[in-house]
Amino acid sequence: MKRARGVLLLLNGELREPRVVARLARTADIILCADGGARHAETLGVVPDFVVGDMDSLPHPRPKAWSRTDYRRDPDENRSDLDKALDFLKILGRVRVFVAGALGGGLDHELVNLAVLEKRAAGRDLVVIGGGAARLLGRGRHRLDLRTGERFSLLAAPSALVTLTGARYPLRRERLLRGSRGLGNRSSGRTVLTVSRGRVWLVVDAARLG
Repeated sequence: MKRARGVLLLLNGELREPRVVARLARTADIILCADGGARHAETLGVVPDFVVGDMDSLPHPRPKAWSRTDYRRDPDENRSDLDKALDFLKILGRVRVFVAGALGGGLDHELVNLAVLEKRAAGRDLVVIGGGAARLLGRGRHRLDLRTGERFSLLAAPSALVTLTGARYPLRRERLLRGSRGLGNRSSGRTVLTVSRGRVWLVVDAARLG
């Protein structure tokens, strides 16, 4: 996974990999906070371009440097702040999205966030950061940017038919389901993943984003 510009979306979970997120904040085209994700922007010392949500978890008082931040209040209690942020991304027309703060906190929130991201990832280049970096890959041929010997995992979302070459444990048109199959592989050179059906999460060390 090479570093690239895009949107940095900050949610209100735990800010894991803070150094990686701080680097992304410096290179992102747009910093978007889903309500309480704004507290991470304050911790990182960055100014969000937009804050979306019901605004019940913002830092108080708001930093003076945020005078140009655009606040989009949405009080709809039937949608999570993540849903609201993803709706706003459609308005922005941005497809490259790095998501931090999706994990941690209540287990229910963590499970919902992952489910929402999987469900609404269509048309987006989506990377989730937290104890690693996970990119959701759909149908097609993907040359994986991995060093020889580098550890990676492929996790079905929720099922996929895949072929994997250039890995310690290759796969030949095998069906992956949610579970441990695909966990803890290593690159043996030029690693290529072909997804014939479904989608998979490619999980690598988050330092690969830097």
